[in-house]
Amino acid sequence: MNAKIFTIVVLAASVALLLAACGSTQPATPVAPTPPVYFYGPGMMGNGGMGMMGGGHMAGMMGGSGYSQYAPTAEPTPVGATPAPVDQEVSLTAINLRFSPDEITVQPGATVRFTIANNDPVVHNFVGQEADIPYLPLPANTTQTLTWTAPNAEGAYAALCTLHPGMTFVIDVEK
Repeated sequence: MNAKIFTIVVLAASVALLLAACGSTQPATPVAPTPPVYFYGPGMMGNGGMGMMGGGHMAGMMGGSGYSQYAPTAEPTPVGATPAPVDQEVSLTAINLRFSPDEITVQPGATVRFTIANNDPVVHNFVGQEADIPYLPLPANTTQTLTWTAPNAEGAYAALCTLHPGMTFVIDVEK
């Protein structure tokens, strides 16, 4: 009986040493981001296009409708940087799981700078596939900026937080 316990302890120690050695001999190498890919539509778990977890928070991962983590990511303007000139400045606030204001109007082809303050204690994001608004993470209690060029085609375009259903923002592009 003691021989079995001794063997298990020796094997466990050997595995621990091997894992520690593997982790310490290889330097950490940065991983390049994967190319942007939008995910929209039914997932592999089926269920009438809603996926195993339905159309809610897990929709992008388990099926349903939404964007995956592979959407293009916007680079926030660094603090202290001189911002590029734009045609229109838009200030948004994410509060109580809503964007405020929830609708704006811009000219076709206008360059717009969004300044988005996330005043919620939870993370949000901001993205709009139809309008080519890149994915912008919005950590809790932070402010991020994003410069975007409006489409030339007039119409109503949606931007949204993919983490919170119903958290949408409408951009009316009109002359």
